[in-house]
Amino acid sequence: HAARKVSVPLIVIRTADPAATIDNLKAAAVVENQPAPLLKWDIAQGVKPLNEEGKDAIAKMVGEGEIDDLQDPSVVLKAALRMPPQSVLFFLNVQRFVTSEPSGAVVAQAIWNLRDQLKGSRRTWVGLCPDIQLPPELQQDVLVLDEPLPSPDQLREIIEAQYKAAGLPSPNGEVMPKAVDAVAGLGAFPAEQASAMCLTKNGLDVESLWDRKRQMIEEAKGLSVWRGGERFKDIGGL
Repeated sequence: HAARKVSVPLIVIRTADPAATIDNLKAAAVVENQPAPLLKWDIAQGVKPLNEEGKDAIAKMVGEGEIDDLQDPSVVLKAALRMPPQSVLFFLNVQRFVTSEPSGAVVAQAIWNLRDQLKGSRRTWVGLCPDIQLPPELQQDVLVLDEPLPSPDQLREIIEAQYKAAGLPSPNGEVMPKAVDAVAGLGAFPAEQASAMCLTKNGLDVESLWDRKRQMIEEAKGLSVWRGGERFKDIGGL
């Protein structure tokens, strides 16, 4: 909200769940009760509208060309100069396009070229990624934000939604804290999927939920969960 108010043109958001982040940011794109044109780009689908206003924005971006031309990252960034005022372009997995060579130099330059042009009309380019180290030519011009993982209250809502979807009564006060603890540290989508898969007709299987989280943790290179019975007091002063 603060960035939009002062017309910050270039933003990168590090997030574990781009879809949830986009949903959260839609409210910030409303100007005087009028939705701003919202667009989303990814390498597989090209540019897509996220609302009715976004459809008109795409038509202006395409111009006399073809919509398929906007699948190329450098081309869509050039076309972003033709977006109408107040537009927001969400650019997924930006880390893959500004760090690769030789195309990374072209994409980084195309992003920088948007800076002054977008600022004057409250247009915003938002790069979404799990993590990134921006190249030096962008570090001073791009606002980098971190989307926090879901809070305990948000995790409770996610778990309760799964109970409701399964037609089960809400979990009791003893189960919910254990369930929230089991999914803490996961993004909104994996927390939703893990809790849905661990629901039974008798309620949530918390131990299976922990197993799901352990599997997700161990998918990260170099990370594993110790399953031994030792405690910190057994380490012996190390």
